[in-house]
Amino acid sequence: MKILQLLPKIPYPPYDGHKKSMWGLIKRLSERGHVIDLIAYGQNQDYKNHLGEINKYANLHVVECVTGNSIIGAIKNLVSDVPYNISKYKTKEYEEFLTKHLSLNKYDVIHVTNAHMGWTIDVIRKLCKTPVILREENFELAIMERYYKNQSNLVLKLYAYLQYKKFLSYEPVLCGKFNTCVMMSDEDENRLLELNPLAKTKVIPLGIDKELLEIEREATEKFSLVHVGSLEWYPNYDGLKWFINNVFPLIVDKFKETKLYLYGGGVTKNFYFSESIKDNIIVKGFVTNIWDDVKNKSLAVVPLRIGSGIRVKILEMLATGLNVITTSLGKEGLPVKDEEELLIADDENEFARKIIDYFNGQFDSKKLSLNGKQLIRKKYLWEEVAEQFESTYKELLR
Repeated sequence: MKILQLLPKIPYPPYDGHKKSMWGLIKRLSERGHVIDLIAYGQNQDYKNHLGEINKYANLHVVECVTGNSIIGAIKNLVSDVPYNISKYKTKEYEEFLTKHLSLNKYDVIHVTNAHMGWTIDVIRKLCKTPVILREENFELAIMERYYKNQSNLVLKLYAYLQYKKFLSYEPVLCGKFNTCVMMSDEDENRLLELNPLAKTKVIPLGIDKELLEIEREATEKFSLVHVGSLEWYPNYDGLKWFINNVFPLIVDKFKETKLYLYGGGVTKNFYFSESIKDNIIVKGFVTNIWDDVKNKSLAVVPLRIGSGIRVKILEMLATGLNVITTSLGKEGLPVKDEEELLIADDENEFARKIIDYFNGQFDSKKLSLNGKQLIRKKYLWEEVAEQFESTYKELLR
């Protein structure tokens, strides 16, 4: 098949969950013999040094445009019916490029990534009858709902609430315009169908590289915790801030030698660590091979309170055998049980208690590790996920 993918950013190198989700599928579809064309926003990304690797799997077309946030844009959006996080991706440059491209090229399937690029469906429908699917990595209105509910700043809370109301009116209708809307989880699919029962949906999770299953754990550094994730993404920032301010001091009070290792960008400019815990926090930032760096750590913390879809990093951690503690929201979309594949806790006291109990040996770390790996083997390898997408495309063509 010849497939066109419309992307909000260049998917390579895949250093975050969003890019891993896009690139993993592109690579595996290409390996299955499909021809992949990409049209992506440049976002000021330095991609030319990576063209050799990208061109092994896809033909990349870049629209040199940045879709970042601006205060003026956010204010102007108050009079729009389209959510700001969506409207900023609708540009004349991308529309003109897509229109010209579709006038010169024909495809079997067009694959649109995320609601941010969903506006392209109206352009496509004017030009061709090609089947179009929407891949919703997150159900955006669910993220906005949780954001406004957790926001303490009254001005931001009001603005976020207004944005959430826009999403309620916009996103379910948008999803219904596509031949198929592919959701990450049953939870997201059910939310969508409650709001738009006529939407044609399917659930396909994201994939994980099978090489992660081959990583061998090393002798564990006792009392070591790990947080992985860029703080440029607000849900990561919100969760880590809550953990450091409300949970971590309770753990340090019990085990003075506890170390929290922070991997990813944005830590130093976003956080101030109090005197009582600053010596217990080690900022690692970006590392060349994170899984090699954390294979001797005890427990990963994923304290998410805002989000939707499935967390790539949790699946990757489970694949490597690293034990994980997260919230009910963090494990959303995953067929896991507390104390079987990972640990689940929601309020600060429960979160701290479970980590303390873990350090005291009250949970079977080997069982957690084995169960986590088995889950990944069974359901979340890229080869299986790519096959599901291929089957979806073929169904549309029939």
